[in-house]
Amino acid sequence: MPAWTRRTLSAGLLAGLGAPRAARAQGGWPQRPVRIVAPFAAGGAPDVAFRMALPRLGAAFGQPFVIDNRPGASGAIAADAVASAAPDGHTLLLATNSIIAINPALFGARLSYDLARDFRAVARFSRLPFFLFVAAESPARDMKGLIALAREAPQPLTYATNGNGTVGHISTETLARAAGIELVHVPYRAYPAAMGDLLAGRVSMTLSDLTVFGGPLRGGRLRALAAISAERSRFLPDVPALPELGLPAVDGSVWIGLFAPAATPDEIVTRLGGELRAWLATEEAVAGLAQISQEPAPLDGAALGALVREETARFAGIIAAAGIRPD
Repeated sequence: MPAWTRRTLSAGLLAGLGAPRAARAQGGWPQRPVRIVAPFAAGGAPDVAFRMALPRLGAAFGQPFVIDNRPGASGAIAADAVASAAPDGHTLLLATNSIIAINPALFGARLSYDLARDFRAVARFSRLPFFLFVAAESPARDMKGLIALAREAPQPLTYATNGNGTVGHISTETLARAAGIELVHVPYRAYPAAMGDLLAGRVSMTLSDLTVFGGPLRGGRLRALAAISAERSRFLPDVPALPELGLPAVDGSVWIGLFAPAATPDEIVTRLGGELRAWLATEEAVAGLAQISQEPAPLDGAALGALVREETARFAGIIAAAGIRPD
């Protein structure tokens, strides 16, 4: 991972940061197509999910909303493009909690953007609930059995993730500490690359969502032992949540949210966030997101900003305690 140098903010952005938050958009908004910069490849879970809302936004505001996919550098390319954009509501960032809440603790001063300085939250959009999966042939039939197996095994059990410092990595470390067991992390380039080793028993478990693992689970090749949340998921209602198993309610989900340059006027943030939340309440949104194993997770900008601050502090503590480093 290259070391990114901290960029110098443009004079325009510095001036915008000094403007009052209550400033109103000049001449009405939007005046041209709204570009949503996404640090994901086209066709990825966040990209597919948010594209569902684009027709609603375009109809509501009278201008096209388009996604500009800019993957790479753990999200820094996209984040930097939005942080340095004019704060007029025409350039926004689609991001996950990995990019917004984990990266600052993981990369520190190497990041070219600063969350508190460069961004403000617009709305949380959707959520991908996480589960703990083992192969169908695993001797661990339930979470109690998995914990017993981990404590009795001569060598630590292993778990697969899609990389160091990801939600799956941090959440599994949190769960292992809560359960009092030792696990060995095996990072892969992506979850599909880990599938063969998980099914063959070469890694003991993984913690992820249903996007990749739903098919093998439905086909009987995997078993879900727990929902990594405070309550059961509507997607797998027969799988117990962690508190039912005597474990803390670790929130292992990935969420997707929309962010704007820090000096974007309140009027724009309020209108856009309100329209997104209205769409998320429709049957169309619930059904569409369910088809890709996501659920609506609406939060307004203030609530999302508070969540980001809480998660950033929590993830930083786990990263420091576990000695997690970037790939």
